[in-house]
Amino acid sequence: MSRHRRTAPPVPPPKRDRLPANRALSALAELLDLSQQQMAEKLHIERGTVSDLVSGKKKLKPDNFRRKCAAFGRKAEAAGEQLLGLAEGFAAEADLCQATPTAAGVISEIGGEAERLAAALPAKVRERAAAKARQQAAALWKDIKKLEVPEWRLIAAAPEVRSWAFVKLVGEESERAASVDAGHALELASFALWVAERVSGHEGWVSRVFGWAILSNARRVGSDLGGAEEALACSARLQADPPEGRPELPELWRLLDLEASLRIDLRQLPEALRLLDQAAEVAPRTGPIRARILCKRSIALDRMGDLEGSIAVLREALAEIDHEAEPHLFCMLQFNLADCLTGVGKAAEAAEMLPLLRRLQAQLGNGLNQIRMRWLEGKIDAGLGRLDRAIEALSWVRAAFVREDVRYDEAQAGMELAGLYLKKGRTADVKRLVLRMEPVFRAKGVHAEAKKALDLFRRAVEMETATPELAGRVAGYLRRARYDPELIFEEAA
Repeated sequence: MSRHRRTAPPVPPPKRDRLPANRALSALAELLDLSQQQMAEKLHIERGTVSDLVSGKKKLKPDNFRRKCAAFGRKAEAAGEQLLGLAEGFAAEADLCQATPTAAGVISEIGGEAERLAAALPAKVRERAAAKARQQAAALWKDIKKLEVPEWRLIAAAPEVRSWAFVKLVGEESERAASVDAGHALELASFALWVAERVSGHEGWVSRVFGWAILSNARRVGSDLGGAEEALACSARLQADPPEGRPELPELWRLLDLEASLRIDLRQLPEALRLLDQAAEVAPRTGPIRARILCKRSIALDRMGDLEGSIAVLREALAEIDHEAEPHLFCMLQFNLADCLTGVGKAAEAAEMLPLLRRLQAQLGNGLNQIRMRWLEGKIDAGLGRLDRAIEALSWVRAAFVREDVRYDEAQAGMELAGLYLKKGRTADVKRLVLRMEPVFRAKGVHAEAKKALDLFRRAVEMETATPELAGRVAGYLRRARYDPELIFEEAA
């Protein structure tokens, strides 16, 4: 067979007026991945004749089709025979594209070369079937999510809901909800796993592997790290025990990415970076998926104290995505970049990003995201020396965290505010602030070492020895110690 470069697609779009044998020839050429020129050379006929046959211009009788199949070898001949049977079984107006996935299942039973052909179904055919499943899942979920959460499982008991496409869709929605509402993210993840447990066959195995990983991620964002590890262990056990035939997992990068998120929160940062490197190897080289992996990498570097490294990775990630196509991810990357720039003393550059960030947050943000946006604005004002504006912003932010009962963030914002008061010489305001922050010292969400650092600052305020530098050191310590409760504040040692 000639190995020259293909100049024409192997199979034209199916036409409704072709005979079954013509349809079967098109499908066989698609499975063999042959161009029309290569087919002509193998069959010893003109290329134009091949074109007429696959398009249906010239009618091909079943007997002639069987003789032509022999030119491609015994296994391909057997595959062609099965394709012809399928094509003859469809109504004259049927489209063979609809039969091709079924043909793959039939051919796979033949063995040998024909099985390889079935496994090599063109991507466009596989994607056609996957797209149909995604559309059906989206339509079902659109109706189901209008109901109250307790009613979801009643409707989802229907057989058409039990699919990998549906589990994947609900899982992705859980991931999107995680940054806004951890409780709803957990509801979605639990529902995705419930459906996954009811999917059969190979799809069931895939669904359960991902279902447990999705639940792990939802537990993680809800600060249940122990539960997240347990769920991830369930996913790992399933991966280690695949069904017969050892099928491959789709989107392996997503599993690695989700585990990396947990390792970051568990402060296993070198392991998280290793997992992200693996994810980058199996993920698409460009686009939003690569940007997502880079975003996680920047977070790991930030928590290792490498803000400059994090900034470089964030800039790389932003170059990979279109802000209109991926507004949530783009907004997260922009926000993290502005925050890191402020942290390394580049408040002016961060300030230039604020107009776009405000527009994005107005469209997408709510809840804690809006509070953190105001916090970023206050930090930028402080970095630019606009102390009164910064005090106004951070006072609002600290009060908002009190209302939301997010005590650790309240402590960090409060220390930043205290530093600004001290720069302005407002010692009375600092004393009042420390009194208001008394609940922080009893809060469960603030670890023991952080409480020691806060207590040291409180004593300094009482003795009137507190300085802006001390407030800044405590605030910086709180930022680093958020994900490392064993980190010791040097002044408290």
